[in-house]
Amino acid sequence: MVSSFHGLELGKRGLSVGQASISTTGQNIANVNTKGYSRQQVNSSASPSLDVWTGQGANTGQLGTGVTLDSITRVRDRFLDQQFRDHSETLGQWQTKQTTLDRLETIVNEPSDSGLNSAMDGLKNAWQDLANEPDSLSAQAVVKERAQGFIEVAQSMNKSMDSLKTELTQQSEAAVAEVNGYLEQIAELNKSIVRDGSQSNDLKDKRDVLVEELSTLMSIKVDEKSNGSYSISLSSNNQQLVSGEEVSKIDHKTGAGENEIYGGKLAGLSESMDIAKNYQANLNNIVADFAIANSISATGGKDQALFIGNAADFKLSELKVNYEASPLEQPAATGETAQGEFRKLVSQLGAQSQAAINSVTNHGAALQATENRRQSVTGVSLDEEMANLIKYQHSYNAAARLVSMTDQMLDTIINRMGN
Repeated sequence: MVSSFHGLELGKRGLSVGQASISTTGQNIANVNTKGYSRQQVNSSASPSLDVWTGQGANTGQLGTGVTLDSITRVRDRFLDQQFRDHSETLGQWQTKQTTLDRLETIVNEPSDSGLNSAMDGLKNAWQDLANEPDSLSAQAVVKERAQGFIEVAQSMNKSMDSLKTELTQQSEAAVAEVNGYLEQIAELNKSIVRDGSQSNDLKDKRDVLVEELSTLMSIKVDEKSNGSYSISLSSNNQQLVSGEEVSKIDHKTGAGENEIYGGKLAGLSESMDIAKNYQANLNNIVADFAIANSISATGGKDQALFIGNAADFKLSELKVNYEASPLEQPAATGETAQGEFRKLVSQLGAQSQAAINSVTNHGAALQATENRRQSVTGVSLDEEMANLIKYQHSYNAAARLVSMTDQMLDTIINRMGN
């Protein structure tokens, strides 16, 4: 025998699930523009059935008891999330290198009328003028002034490269501090999610935003545990960074290439430091070769070379013009080889910079394509939510109608039968 109140219970459960569905849809609509928000959905299933006697002998039938609200979960695709993190890490690395190469191009400033190559040409032309008038004091003065102009340009470039390396070191230290801050926040959110339950959707969204920010700084692997917490490790060597509430902070390394194991922006900064050091070393070698070709001495003096500096242990910052030298003698070579090396350096820098720009463009497009696919799964569509809202409204109204009808039936049975 079915209980007379069975219909009320059936309708009540329908109302409960319908109300939860409407509220969840409203939550999605309200957060359509919230960064990192994941679309939520109500998961429900049929309630356990009741065994009832039927008219088929000793057999029993099953009568449905309505619907049960199982959970309210986020809609996520772990595969797309990991793809997004991988592309974000690679893009962060190339963006950092591209920015550094762009800075180096600005420092080198070629082709230009005020760059190093122009200064070399100016000195070479001054030597040619002096060769035409060996006894001209003004021609000798022009050679010295052109040499001074060459030194000023070269030392300015060298100083700018020193500043670039200092900035890269500071950025790397700041990035390491930022990483450690993210790791601590993720561990704290792990603690809250485990405490509040694995269906803490808003806390999980906040944690995923932090994980995505972390993925631009370093290459990571993310594993979600059964209790809802994240375990995060380095992709390069599986070094554990976060395990539940436990955090293993990273240290800033200053050696060449040391931070490349981290991947992401940190690896890009480490590679950028190596690039800046290599170009500075090449610049120093080119300036040294040019100065030696134009004659250099360690002491200077009236009958000595045009430049003052240590050819054996050359330091660009210490290079000077020997204004006392007189008369100046035309050198056998005026630095054509050094100029060729400089033009080669400029061409190499341009090619590297263009390759970095292409890589940033390609990886940026891949990241955007992945994000578009991910948003098609986890993002909020207002059209879809409005359609769901109408559907759940009808469902709620139907459940309310069922309760009202059952109430009328019970009223007939209780108050009117037997009168």
